Amino acid sequence: MPAYAPYDPAEEKRFFYEGVSLFNEGEFFEAHEAWEEIWKNTAGRKAKFYQGLIQAAVVLEHMNRSNPRGVQRVWASMLTKFDGLPEVFMGVNIPRFLDDLRPVVNHVLEMETTPGQQPYEVELKWNRRAVPKVTLLYDPFESGEAAGLD
Repeated sequence: MPAYAPYDPAEEKRFFYEGVSLFNEGEFFEAHEAWEEIWKNTAGRKAKFYQGLIQAAVVLEHMNRSNPRGVQRVWASMLTKFDGLPEVFMGVNIPRFLDDLRPVVNHVLEMETTPGQQPYEVELKWNRRAVPKVTLLYDPFESGEAAGLD
């Protein structure tokens, strides 16, 4: 028996698409919350994938809050979540998404920060309109992929 209580597939689908929609609307904190609802009830590769999406949203929320150290730490952690997953997973072309996201935050990733630096000590300038959308190449719930990953 798994150490988690798997979601009803309809609930997982609802939270997945809610997170996608919120992310694409620039509501990064809320997207993180929606995906976190399902992440805590998954395991294996799907859990890593959801953690990666959550952390992508958190990176951008750190941008909103002018927290360069948070951007840098969470970006590095996010990459490890997507590492080892298929190129296209749950309908998302992961390398394309990351390649499109990196230019939005690259100047912050290269920024020199100091231990103890607090958010808002430096104003982060960034183009919110350049944030890539989470684009699905297919519906992972209709294809059956989502059900086969637990």
